[in-house]
Amino acid sequence: MSTQSKPSLKRPSIVALALSASLLVTSIAAFVLQQFPVCSGCSVTQGLSAWIAPAGALGYAILAILGWLGAQRVFTIGTGVAAGVHSVLLAAMITRGGICLLCVIAAALAILLFILTLARSNSRVKHVAFAYVPTVLAASGAVIWAAEREQALEREWQVALRIARQDPGDGAGGLTIQVFEQDHCGYCRDFREFYLPQLARDFKDRVLVRFLPATATSWVRRTPTIVVEGGPVYEGLPRDYSELQSAVHQALAARK
Repeated sequence: MSTQSKPSLKRPSIVALALSASLLVTSIAAFVLQQFPVCSGCSVTQGLSAWIAPAGALGYAILAILGWLGAQRVFTIGTGVAAGVHSVLLAAMITRGGICLLCVIAAALAILLFILTLARSNSRVKHVAFAYVPTVLAASGAVIWAAEREQALEREWQVALRIARQDPGDGAGGLTIQVFEQDHCGYCRDFREFYLPQLARDFKDRVLVRFLPATATSWVRRTPTIVVEGGPVYEGLPRDYSELQSAVHQALAARK
C-alpha cells in the first residue's frame, strides 16, 4: 500500500529572505527619517510621498512573513511588485536630479531580490509580465500625477507668498511677521523660545508676530515658515537670529 505525502512548502533562499528583511529595515529607517528630519526645518508631510515609507515597511513585513512561511509563488510576485515600484522611483529621482542614498540602496536591494527569486522560478516570463510590468506602469502613472500635483502646489505657493507679504494683518501700522508652525516641531519651539523674545526686545511695538497653523494651508512645506511682510521668506528656522533681524530692519526701512 503506497502512501502519498503532501508537497512541502518551498521557502525562498536564505539570501532572498535576508534581502527582504534588509528592505524592511530600510523602509523603517526612511519612515523614521521622515518623522525626525535633520534639515533646517520640520517637513510638513503631505500627499503621495508621505505614504511611500510606511507602505513600504508594511509591504516588506508581509513579504518577509510570506517568504518565511514558504509561500514561494506569492513571494516572487511580491518581489516583482517591489522591484517595479523602486525602478520607477529610482528613474524619477534621477530625472529630477536629486539623489537619495537610502532610496538608491533600497532600489538596488529590491531589484536584486527580484532577480534572485526569478532564478528559482519556473515561470520567469509570467512573473515579469504580470507582476513587474503592470507595477511599473501603475507606479509611473502615480509618479506623473504626483509631479503635476507638486507643480500646482508650487504655483499656489508663489501666489500665497505674494499675498502673505502684502498682508499687513492687524498690526495697526506695524510690520507683520507671519509664522506658520505645527505641533511637535522643535524648530517652532526654538523660534518661540529664542527668536521671539529677541524680536520683542529689538523692535517692541513696531513688529507684530502672527502665529498660524501650517496645516491650514497647502503651500507651507517646512516649519516654521517665516514670512516678513514685504521682505524675504524663510522655509525653516534661520541659522542665526541676525538674519531675521536684518530682514526686519530692511523691511521697516522700506516702509519709510
